[in-house]
Parts: sequence; C-alpha cells; structure tokens
Amino acid sequence: MSKLCLFALLLIPGTVSIAQGRPWSDEIIYFMLTDRFYDGDPSNNLPKGCDPSTYDAKQENVDLYHGGDFRGIELALQSGYFNALGITAIWITPPVRNVWKTAYDEGDSGKTGYHGYWAQDFLDIDPHLTSSVSLRGEAYSNNRYGRLAHYRDLVRLAHEKGIKIIQDIVCNHIGPLFFYDQDGDGTQDLNEKGEWVAPFKKEGFHASAKWGNIPKWNIFKPEPREPKQIFGKHIEFNGILADLSTYSRKGFDDESLAKADGEEIDCDFFSLRDVWTKDDSIHFDELVDEFVRIYGFYIEEVGIDGLRIDTVKHVHHEFWSEFSKRLREKVGERAKDLILFGEVYDGNPRKLGQYTYRHDNQDVALDSLLNFQMCWSARNYFRHDANGFGHADGVERAMQDLNGGPPGELPYFNAKPGLDGLNSRQKSITFLENHDGLNRFRVKGVTEKRNILANAFVLTLEGIPCLYYGTEAGLIDEKVGVDENTETGRLTFIKRGDDTRIEELQSTASFKALKIFIQLRKDLPALRKGLTSTLWVDSREAPADDGLFIYARYIKNEPEKTVIVSFNLSDKRRSMHIDLVGINQEAILPKGKNLKRLPLLGIRRKLNPVTWEENPRARIDLPPESVGIWIVE
Repeated sequence: MSKLCLFALLLIPGTVSIAQGRPWSDEIIYFMLTDRFYDGDPSNNLPKGCDPSTYDAKQENVDLYHGGDFRGIELALQSGYFNALGITAIWITPPVRNVWKTAYDEGDSGKTGYHGYWAQDFLDIDPHLTSSVSLRGEAYSNNRYGRLAHYRDLVRLAHEKGIKIIQDIVCNHIGPLFFYDQDGDGTQDLNEKGEWVAPFKKEGFHASAKWGNIPKWNIFKPEPREPKQIFGKHIEFNGILADLSTYSRKGFDDESLAKADGEEIDCDFFSLRDVWTKDDSIHFDELVDEFVRIYGFYIEEVGIDGLRIDTVKHVHHEFWSEFSKRLREKVGERAKDLILFGEVYDGNPRKLGQYTYRHDNQDVALDSLLNFQMCWSARNYFRHDANGFGHADGVERAMQDLNGGPPGELPYFNAKPGLDGLNSRQKSITFLENHDGLNRFRVKGVTEKRNILANAFVLTLEGIPCLYYGTEAGLIDEKVGVDENTETGRLTFIKRGDDTRIEELQSTASFKALKIFIQLRKDLPALRKGLTSTLWVDSREAPADDGLFIYARYIKNEPEKTVIVSFNLSDKRRSMHIDLVGINQEAILPKGKNLKRLPLLGIRRKLNPVTWEENPRARIDLPPESVGIWIVE
C-alpha cells in the first residue's frame, strides 16, 4: 500500500447543513471552469449556427470548447459528489451568452469564449451550457427564457444539496462586439489584426469603432437593449450597453495591463472592449444601474448566493463603491446573505484591500478579495520539485498583513463588519491556483502528496478556502514545470461519456485526504473563525532552512479550542520545543492542558506534554514531508 493510502480515516460526525443562513466563514468553495468540468449533455456542444471549428471533440485543445455544461454539474450534484467531499459552495465561470470566437487575441491567434468572460448578452445563458430538457424530463424552450430556467433549476438543485452558487461576473469589458474600422470600408476584415486589436490611444479614442455582425461567432450588439419580461417580472433595462459611447474605445498596448497609472483601467483587455466606468462620465449612473438590474436579477430571480467579480483593478474604484452599495439596496433582505468578492491580480495588500473600502469613506465596498498575496507566498513555499521547498516567511507576512496595516494608517483590509456581521478579513478568499496564468498548482515535478499538503494549508488558514476543480483527484498538468505559469492547466476533468468517473474519483487518495481536512475545518471552530499566530518559521537568513512552519489558530478567551498546525516540507524528521503563546503574548492554551495529535498521514495519535514555566512550551515532532495538527487534550 502506498504512503498516500495510509491516511487514517479521522471520522468526525457531521451533517450537510442547508445553504440559507449559513455564514460565509463556514463555507468551502469549489471553483470550476464550467466548460472543463464535465460534459453531461453532448447535444449542446455545437449550438445551432455555431462555427464547427470552435469545438474540440477530443477535449485537448485548451483554446477550444470541450463541452462542460450545467448538466455535468447537475449530475455531480445529484450523485452527492460535492457533499461527499464536503463542498458547501460552487463558484462557476460566467454563464452568460458569449462571443464564441475571435480571429485575434492574446498571442496573435484566434481563441474561443469557452471560459465565459466574453459577454454578448448579459441576460441570457450561453447555449453551450444548457439542455433542451430538465433532469425531470420537462422541455426547456430554445430561447433566453428556457436557458435561464435551466440555470434556475441548477441553482435550486444545489440548494437542495445544501450548496451555494457563486456566479462569476464581468463589468470591466464585453466581448469583441465592435471592431476598429481601420481602413474605413465599413466592413470588418476578419484577417486584419488592427481591426481586432487597435493600438492604445492615451488621448482621445478610436472614432472608427463600429458594431460587428458575425453570426457564426455570436458577434452582435450587446444585450439587453430594452425592457424585458422574465419569470413574470418586468425589468426596465435602459440599453446603455448597446451604445458605443459607453466604451473607452482606446485600444490596447502589450504593457497596458501591468501599469498602475490609469492606463490599465482605460485600455481594452486584448481584443475585448473596455467599458468606460469613470464617475464623471455622463452615463455613469445609468451604467451602474444597468449592471445592478442585470446582476440583481440573477440574485433575486435565479437565486444565486454570491458574485465573484472579475478584473476589479481595471475598473474605476468609484464604480465598485456605487455598484456594491446600489446592488445591496436593490436586493433588500438578500443582501445580508450575499457575498461580493473580487479579483485584483496583485500581491500588494494595500492594492488588494483598498476595494474593501468605498473610495470616499471607510464603509464597506466589496466584501473581500481573492488573497493573491497569500497565494503567491504559499506557492513559493510549497510548489517545488520532489522534496524541494521555499521560504515560509512570505506566508507569515501575508498572515500578518491580512489583519494589519501600515503604522498610523487604515488597516489594509476593512475591519468594519458587513451586513452579515463578518468583515473582509474573515471573508478573504484563500486559494493556490486558478484558471488564469497561475495555472494548476500540480504540474510536472509536483507530487500528489505535495499537492495534498498545499491544500491542507489552504484549509487551515483564516478566510474562506477555495479549491480548484480537479485538485481533489490530484489532477496534473504535464505540459509545464514549476517555473512556468500558463493556461495549459485548463484541463477537462471528467471526460465525455465517462459516467463512472464521479464515483471512482471518491476512492482516490487525494479525495480522501482533502475530505478529512475539510471535515476538520468544519469540526474545529478555531480553523473557521480563529486568529492566527506564527509559532515557528525558519529564517531566510539562517544557514539551514528546514522548510518548517508552525502556527496556531485560536479564539480569544477560548483557549480550549486552540489548534496547532505544522508543516515539514523537508525529507528529514524534525523535533523542536516551541513556545505556545499568541500575538502580544496572549494565552492560547488552558493552564495545565496538553496537546493531542490527530492521526493524519499514517501518524499515530500521540499526546504532547506541555511544560509550564514563564511561557507554555511543547515538544513538536515533525515526520518528513508532513502536516501535523494538534488540539487541546
């Protein structure tokens, strides 16, 4: 039997709670790229009129559609797959109707919109995702109403399983729905790069922009353009998204997205079209209100539970202040159960945390952010070949920054509670990998065991843990190594027709291991809502770095709930005595109590006596390449 199969089954009783009313600090998020999760309905892989070249039946070309859809998610939900793992929330990529293909994008090549971020109709679901009949055998109409009905049924099924649904949204850009008519002939020249990706103009804009019309790629004027009646509800959409003056039309430069002088806000996103979100624009209020109507509909009528917001730093801060405020007002009572978390592709806590404040005062704007500072620090520590390891001091810094800030200034992350009573630190999203350039954590050279250890780290940190689809089965991207960041990790997880895979995955070592750590998080309150104090970290300047990191998760005034977590990434056993005191010398253990080790990675249960002198101290034993968890006896 392999070492990975030696996980002792630490079976702590637990039940699936209903999604409604459960605090976000208790959630375990599962992020899936919907097109790559499971093709449950092959009949939608080429919607009527869609260019056949957009679809790869072999499910191998990362730039083409693979077929993953709502039915695949429904089948997994119905089977109890997510419940078996312990998942309580699923974040899906944008489901709205997309542009299906471009001739030019990043890398001067054509790509498809399988990922969902190229919106064409914000109030329709892409037909690649929906089915003609429900799981109950009832027919869905072949229009926006039928597709939205399927989405609503998916959300209802998730709720029946006690699982929340988080919808990925985009307010920064639309798909390549207009072109830059460089030669002035009034026709889009598909093979002319300049008509897809125009050079950036710092002053002024490209007045040559014209709406496109390419049916086989679903390139039309954006929707909704007028009021709609959906699910018996009349919605007064103003059609502002179909007005060219709503867009910056400034084009794109290769260096634009990495800048911090405003160009990163004003530019297109490669061949995508930037929405003009400046607060002094004449359409600002209408634009904010239109997006509030759109996403308010998905919350109120479809029933989604949260929004993950794409490309936050490429939108004016003022927009997010107003959007978050007006959206919460729009959905009324639902607002207290809603989460709005954003993506700011930056490791600087100041840049991340600023969006948890309004631009003009200290009130809450976005509830939280994806914690890229922690992500990059954790990857530096864990993501290495074989038994290699990096420094954990960056991880310690990220832990401190989550609850800190520069002297004399506001904390990096807003400490003011939201409507649910939780603040942005408690709702910070902790993750290791995603669908963008970060790629999968597990690539060539990264073992399944190391992948398990890294996920165990995510599941024992402050904030809300987020797992990337496939990591629970040790899914590996064999095309790249640890020093490469690409999009090649956007692999299809459950191949078309492989219906038995859902059950087989639950027998893998990774699934069983992650299930244990998820259950531990649910059963140990300190892992969900405790503070963090580093107990040991190897110094970067030390002559020998053993790859050790030990920290405590504890709740003030409840030392009996303290949890000690340790990682040893070296290939040698380590033992040490450590002081068991929290930040500012706070007591984190009850007087006279000892530590009990939980049985993980084949380690037998063991009692660690605590000596009480000026500070409590305990001997911590760390087997090679392991995680250890101790609780109070």
